[in-house]
Amino acid sequence: MADSNNNPINWNAILAADSSLSIGTHTLHLTISGPPRLTPTTPLIIVFCGSGDITLSWKRVQSLISPHHRILLYDRSGLGLSQPRPKSLSSIKHTAVTAAEELISLLKAADLAGPYMLCAHSYGAIIAREFLHLKNKDIVGMVLAEASQERQYTLFKVPDENIMAISKGVKESWVTGLKEDSNLSREEWRERAIQISNGEEAGLEEAMGFIEVCKTLEGKRQIEECVLGDRPLSVVRCHGKRDFERVFEAGVKMGNGTVEQRREFKNLLDRWDDADHDLKTEQLKLSRKSRYVHVEDCGHNVQLTRPDVVAEEIRWVMDSIEKKPAALL
Repeated sequence: MADSNNNPINWNAILAADSSLSIGTHTLHLTISGPPRLTPTTPLIIVFCGSGDITLSWKRVQSLISPHHRILLYDRSGLGLSQPRPKSLSSIKHTAVTAAEELISLLKAADLAGPYMLCAHSYGAIIAREFLHLKNKDIVGMVLAEASQERQYTLFKVPDENIMAISKGVKESWVTGLKEDSNLSREEWRERAIQISNGEEAGLEEAMGFIEVCKTLEGKRQIEECVLGDRPLSVVRCHGKRDFERVFEAGVKMGNGTVEQRREFKNLLDRWDDADHDLKTEQLKLSRKSRYVHVEDCGHNVQLTRPDVVAEEIRWVMDSIEKKPAALL
């Protein structure tokens, strides 16, 4: 087990490390920090970023959690500091199943065995739940923050021509307040923007396959079967509608979109709250031990604007895990 410079790293014991590892076809970037894993039952927290997003977005959550728990961040193929898949693998789509399988390869390369606690945001939740399907016995709890789920396509059309037309030329990070409210420094924000731009192709491919990955997960019936059983789950819902309202207002002010496109976008906003509430609360059925947190003072990117909320839910899940009898871990 070595980094890209062939230097050996004990990913279970080193206090902090940031490097890339080969998964056989290409390298994925990972960063780990927190207390060493001294026993085989010590959970490793794994973070799953949203579509097109990168580990830099989770820097503040990591700093809040790592003094107490071991946490792993990684960039998916073609995103952040990870290499894209080789062109010889061009027939393999950026599906959630593929992403979950590549994560398993990365964990094997780093010799990071379970148990795992999964923390996922947005589209990352689809990947986390495919990972749960593949590694069910190794999962001890989950945090789903502003998470997409299998019926998400009933609210969103991806890509949505109406949203695209009205948001054309709108600087979303400005109009939504994300840049101003983010806990990142100016330099960190600039580096994040560069890395996200460099991974635009991979992010677009993830977005284009959204309906397919939702329906693939839907077929696994995880909600109906309460797949987590008594393992703890936290579901965080924020004010995602607010972001789209601000984009809509800015786009209309710029004169974007036809009358019909504006009407359709407005219809989406009108039905947003009820649909989003149903989609989020339905995820509570994944576990018999779940709790619901509604944060009304931030938009979709809670990991950037309210890292304290995400960290608190991670702590709750980890505390719940630690209170379980050892035989159940």
